[in-house]
Amino acid sequence: MGVLKMPQTNEHAAGVAGGSPLYQINAEHLAGLVLAAVVLAAGAWLLRRGAPRLAPVQWLLVALLGTSAAIHAGLALGHDGHGSGVRALFLVDAGLLTVVARRVLRGSRPGRLGAAVLFGSVGAYWASAIAGTSPDQVGIATKLVELLALAIVLRPAPGARSRPVRGFAGSAVTCTLVILTAASSWAGAFRASASEPGHAADHHVHGGSVARPGTVLPLVPMREPTAAERAAATHLLEATRIALARYADPALAAADGYQVSGLAGLDFHAANPAHEKDDRVLDPARPETLVYAVAPDGRPVLMGAMFMMPMGRPGPTIGGPLTVWHGHEHVCFSLTPPGLAGLLSPLGGCPIGTIDVPKTPEMIHLWTVPGAPQPFGDLDDAWKRAYLEATVARP
Repeated sequence: MGVLKMPQTNEHAAGVAGGSPLYQINAEHLAGLVLAAVVLAAGAWLLRRGAPRLAPVQWLLVALLGTSAAIHAGLALGHDGHGSGVRALFLVDAGLLTVVARRVLRGSRPGRLGAAVLFGSVGAYWASAIAGTSPDQVGIATKLVELLALAIVLRPAPGARSRPVRGFAGSAVTCTLVILTAASSWAGAFRASASEPGHAADHHVHGGSVARPGTVLPLVPMREPTAAERAAATHLLEATRIALARYADPALAAADGYQVSGLAGLDFHAANPAHEKDDRVLDPARPETLVYAVAPDGRPVLMGAMFMMPMGRPGPTIGGPLTVWHGHEHVCFSLTPPGLAGLLSPLGGCPIGTIDVPKTPEMIHLWTVPGAPQPFGDLDDAWKRAYLEATVARP
């Protein structure tokens, strides 16, 4: 069976929605960053004219406090997307951080005021993210700057009693705050993507900058598919079901080059390296990946296939909004054994033993199991479990 000749739409040429601001800089924050850079440059120039004598760690603390204050002020003055209340809070935060920085410049310790201001700023970020504000790299970087400043503030004073105990406590608090900051960033990213209106093929498809974290989607207009698009999608689905029926036996899939070793779970992707390099597009007989799940009795069940494009080429949207391709950005890839191990953390790290893949080729799932509520796109795990339990109950 050769590659299917099917009509293609031009919708894909509209562009691509970046997976999530979690890994990017919100365009609306750029003006704030420019203002922040101007403020920092002016402050550094003023200090050159009459810089006080401070220890290196004090200068570092002043720089961290000044950076955070300048960014907050720049975001408040240069970002029209914030309401007046939020902008006022940014300015208050910038003012308090400046007060603490001036105290350090005069040779005093930041004291409880410094700790309270930094705790408050970090805590406000958590609240905002958990409430559904999508984080970006500016916000995350600013919080890391503040957490480093807080670690300096919490360090014991030279000669203080019980210094080892206080030092350990301060380090524990700082590590905990870093973890909570990363966790709140995840929460904000996923809540923001879940609240986005509009979807196609069970994916969030829209013209904005927020999408499911780690996922890159084409900008497909929200509309009903045409009769021709429905026919093309149905033809592809039926042709794929017929062509892949033999792979219900994983042994036959292995004989044809699919990597079925270690088959387990609800979403096992068995890749075929030879098919990934053959430059065929949407060939029902040669999908790049087969997708299996394991039933409760331990029996492997073929659920469908995943087609993949060569790197840099968009997938043909033969079914219009029914067949939406997607890619992934900043996924963590394990080499031993090969496979996806998750997403890059908000703080820029992958699990030990994995590497960051900045962007994958475009791909689309096609579910060949009967009764799948959405043959293209995502298939809910709860539906998969119900289907697998039903297959066990069949005579």
